[in-house]
Amino acid sequence: MFVLFTLLFGAMGARLFVVQIVEAPKFKDLAARQRERVITFPARRGAIFDRNGESLAVSLGTQMVFVDPAHVTDPVGGAAKLAKLLKEDPIELEAKLSAPNRFGYIARQVQPALVRKIKALNIDGIYFEDEPRRYYPGARLASQLLGFVNLDGTAFGGVEGAYDGILAGEPGEMTLEQDPAGTPLPQAEYSQTRAKPGRSLFLTIDKEIQYFTEHTLAEATRLYHAEAGSAIVMRVGTGEILAMASVPTFNANDPGKAPPEAQRNRAVTDVYEPGSAFKIVTASAALEEGVVTPQTTFTVPYSMPVADRVIHDSHPHPTEKMSVQEIIEQSSNVGTVQVGMKLGGANLQHYMKKFGFGSATGLDFPGESAGIMLPRSEWSGSTLGTLPIGQGIAVTPLQMAAAYQTIANGGIWVEPKLLYSTMDSTGQIETAATPAIRSVISRETATAMRRILTGVVKRGTGIEAQIPGYEVAGKTGTAQKPAPGGGYGNDYVGSFGGFAPASRPEIVVFVMLDQPSPIWGGSTAAPTFRTIAEFALRHLGVAPTGNAEKAARAIEHEAAEAAPAHD
Repeated sequence: MFVLFTLLFGAMGARLFVVQIVEAPKFKDLAARQRERVITFPARRGAIFDRNGESLAVSLGTQMVFVDPAHVTDPVGGAAKLAKLLKEDPIELEAKLSAPNRFGYIARQVQPALVRKIKALNIDGIYFEDEPRRYYPGARLASQLLGFVNLDGTAFGGVEGAYDGILAGEPGEMTLEQDPAGTPLPQAEYSQTRAKPGRSLFLTIDKEIQYFTEHTLAEATRLYHAEAGSAIVMRVGTGEILAMASVPTFNANDPGKAPPEAQRNRAVTDVYEPGSAFKIVTASAALEEGVVTPQTTFTVPYSMPVADRVIHDSHPHPTEKMSVQEIIEQSSNVGTVQVGMKLGGANLQHYMKKFGFGSATGLDFPGESAGIMLPRSEWSGSTLGTLPIGQGIAVTPLQMAAAYQTIANGGIWVEPKLLYSTMDSTGQIETAATPAIRSVISRETATAMRRILTGVVKRGTGIEAQIPGYEVAGKTGTAQKPAPGGGYGNDYVGSFGGFAPASRPEIVVFVMLDQPSPIWGGSTAAPTFRTIAEFALRHLGVAPTGNAEKAARAIEHEAAEAAPAHD
């Protein structure tokens, strides 16, 4: 008996050692999960401001109303009272108040006035929790740029998604101990961690320019019956984006009603073949490599064969002598291809990469496309007949705006910038990182290109882009859209990219219209550019380059005298 009891007590001791020492952490965690309740307090999300401190996105102090059915004493009466205030079905509310679970939503993001009325009802089992609601004062203003935050605080797209880690902050927690019925245990452990608010953002966007750009772009799509459009306004030298607009748009306060295509920031996510607006790359590369000068002449027929296809100009004309300056001014496809052939495929591809095509700009925007650029090994015999005129390559409007800024900035490419600075809850401001830069072409080449692009607007295809009082440089583009089954169909994209004042550039504006009527970029995108650029110049206080009244008369005279040109 002694030996038997010794063995039994020894086994019990060994088991107690395993339970109390070896497996103690596991049982401690199990007990804590049974009696502990963790309540999370969401952090206040940082606001988003434009460059001047104007609110673009803020968080309102609303509350969540929820029920613990175990504490409800009168589900029928409570449901009847709530139904009157919330204007909901009392039967559905009664089902929530008498459910077998321990938690259920009654209402989300409730305004303070309504919360006070619900609290006054003194319904057992009804509780409240802070639940900030994201609110966009401009509703549709910059909606694709900003993105949105849903009821659960999850950020989708845009700045909200890209900088969610900065904006969201750190949620707080309260841990308390309770019995299975939900009653707090006396003298139980209690701990609380306060929520840490998110940082606020200051964007490079100018709210006034953004609004005007969106309004003008919407009017242009309506006037020219376009399916969609994009427009970008950038500050020369800094890469700061003053406005980025896409049409159609949506209401960020009610994103559920918007189709997915309206929520896309087309200026960054969508790619298209740029057509003649891309000729600035071919011309810049040829000038930089010294294979041509602006005065170099070519014999330009109406059409020319290149491998398995024939390249045409936009309108029939007899064979004529044209300088490089005239080729770009009149946007001759045949002349540009001749310039591209003299430059050579290897050089053309080298400068396309230097201008930033085939890779993302570094804006760090969700869904930004790198575009599509075939590697040299996949070029066909006709590639050198299409790439110089902007076919066979897919780009984003943002990449095009950055390329025009390169010429305006004396040959220096600057990484596009959207974030200006961040600010914590104490008002401490931290400036964003300086954008990356790289040299693409020499200042001399950039100056020569400015003169050529000024000629495009003065007497070429870009006459509609002229702004009274300001000298403008730019280039039109009209590109066929690839057909789904291969080749090209009868749909077009019209575009115009330019900068002003031409001699001392301050802003770059790029406009793209999808399937406008008429199809020509010079007749649709160019006047849209003019309206946006003129407002931006005057809003920024950029001094005119000449007498506005005299310039306006000169523009009217030149427009009347100039032969019709299209692109």
